[in-house]
Amino acid sequence: MEKLLFRKLIIDISLRALIITFTLGVIVWIVQAVNYLDFVIDDGHNFKIYFYYNLFNFPKIVHRILPFVLFISIFFELIKYEKNNELLIFWINGISKKNFILNLAKFSLILMLIQITIGSIISPSSQFKSRLFLKESNMDFLPNLIKPGKFIDTISGLTIFINEKTSKNSYENIFIQEGNLFDLDKNNQIIFAKEGFLVDNEKRIFRLLNGKIISTNNKKLISFQFDKIDYDLSKFSSKTITVPKIQEVSSLKIIKCLFNLMTNNSYQDNVSNCNIKNLKNLNNELYKRFIKPIYIPVLTLICCFLLIFSKEQNNYTLKTIKVFLSVFLILIISETLMRYVGDSLTYLFFLTFIPIIFYIIGYILLIKRVRYG
Repeated sequence: MEKLLFRKLIIDISLRALIITFTLGVIVWIVQAVNYLDFVIDDGHNFKIYFYYNLFNFPKIVHRILPFVLFISIFFELIKYEKNNELLIFWINGISKKNFILNLAKFSLILMLIQITIGSIISPSSQFKSRLFLKESNMDFLPNLIKPGKFIDTISGLTIFINEKTSKNSYENIFIQEGNLFDLDKNNQIIFAKEGFLVDNEKRIFRLLNGKIISTNNKKLISFQFDKIDYDLSKFSSKTITVPKIQEVSSLKIIKCLFNLMTNNSYQDNVSNCNIKNLKNLNNELYKRFIKPIYIPVLTLICCFLLIFSKEQNNYTLKTIKVFLSVFLILIISETLMRYVGDSLTYLFFLTFIPIIFYIIGYILLIKRVRYG
């Protein structure tokens, strides 16, 4: 009977958490997707890349909101059980409040491990994949990227100006600048053409007609006219940042980076920011992935203070509000401490013990209140 009762409680909490996570996650995802629309489309990527880029960023959102969602789910399920007299079923069947708390504590440890898995493995991996979509994709949105009367410098190392668009993929009075013409030490060029059109959008060939090329070669200016040339745009890439950010790097590589920084050894991988100047950011990322999830058992334990109160008490609502504010305060503390993560691993280890201390103190106080309350 005890297993059935706790199984129902865990299922109710889990279902509420899944519904809130999906609802809140989708809202945040949509808002984020709207913000990313100009970022992806203006860089010449199509809607397929835009969709995949946003889709693989969803685990990051889940990891961000999960502690709050779990707190809300456990808090309101316990209140619902109390108002529906479902907690009485536990007590009638001989389940003590201490045993009830211990079972919820075990459940919170599983939730903590899930949060660590999402934050340390799933989220960095999915964000890295979304970055790969941008890195490996062609700018197959080029026809819509080129707009008449506007300088387009989205493509790295290339500036394009189109005076007029006559038909689909066909243009007049075209200006193309490759590199910086005033830097005579490099081979740069400017192209003027009266007409031009994209003959192969997949390979990005821009066919130019009746124009002139001015280029630099060995610190000299060279110019010549042409009737027709095929200008290959495939050699250029978007200005989109394709190097992985710290939050997109695997936890193992971050740990290796920190270890080598601490031992003054060089370490080069796709952790482009593996240097002593970014030590604080690396520690900050470890805090988000491994230390913040430790607060989940603390949040669960504080929610268990609701077991002390009865709905029959006159100030029951006030006491539940106090518990809610206490849990919310712990969430704020966990977020605030992240800002004070320094460039020392010693301080990072110290921050690890703060939620553990909170948990021990909370557990002692709760068990004492349950036993003598």
